[in-house]
Amino acid sequence: MFFEGGEAHHLFALNSGLVKMVKSLENGKERITRILFPGDLFGLEALSELTYPLTAVVLRDSEICSVPRSQFLSYLRSNPDISLDMIRFLISEISQVRTQMTNMSFKDARTRVATFLLSLVPPDEKTSANSYSLTLPLTSQEIAEVLELSPETVSRTWQTLRKDGLIAKRGRSLLIQNLSALEEAARH
Repeated sequence: MFFEGGEAHHLFALNSGLVKMVKSLENGKERITRILFPGDLFGLEALSELTYPLTAVVLRDSEICSVPRSQFLSYLRSNPDISLDMIRFLISEISQVRTQMTNMSFKDARTRVATFLLSLVPPDEKTSANSYSLTLPLTSQEIAEVLELSPETVSRTWQTLRKDGLIAKRGRSLLIQNLSALEEAARH
């Protein structure tokens, strides 16, 4: 979608599909900073920055809406109620980042993996069923990057969750066998 350091002219909304946000590191490697799901907004830096600080990579077929910065700012200026909603949204984003940082700092591997898996389940599915089948959008290596764990730790955690009857996993196919138990694992 856009590259780190590229001119920030548009804001985006992900309607369907999956996008990862990537930051280039000084050693030439990249770090996945966030996975975007349908309903997420991104490229918001275009509101205040001249360039994008991250790269947005589409992971699967996606439907993405974009709006030029100038049009979006004009719309906000002429719609004060929408502007207030945007402020609330941005505050919510800041809160989510703080929570994510806390989770990465203080939670163990099992809790991090359980939290990640729950983030892949649509909210309506969490209340309507106690199991959920999905295809993991990332490799175990990429999940390890996102969760700031080693690939070996992620692999051992998969095994533990399998042994405890919370998931069944084959390659990228995953069945959450007990959503409520996985939610409990994410809280500890």
